Amino acid sequence: MPDTKSGRERKGKNKRRQLESRLNERELDAADEPPEPTLDEVDSNYLDGDELDR
Repeated sequence: MPDTKSGRERKGKNKRRQLESRLNERELDAADEPPEPTLDEVDSNYLDGDELDR
């Protein structure tokens, strides 16, 4: 079967549709908000005076 422009375009559209589908699934599976940082993960360079007293 010869390679045709319409065949290449169709294949490209299918790949794009698959990629969009995967990205949409990923977005739905992702948590709505990032997890809260624990005290161990907090960088002291960014704490204000109240947080340093803990």
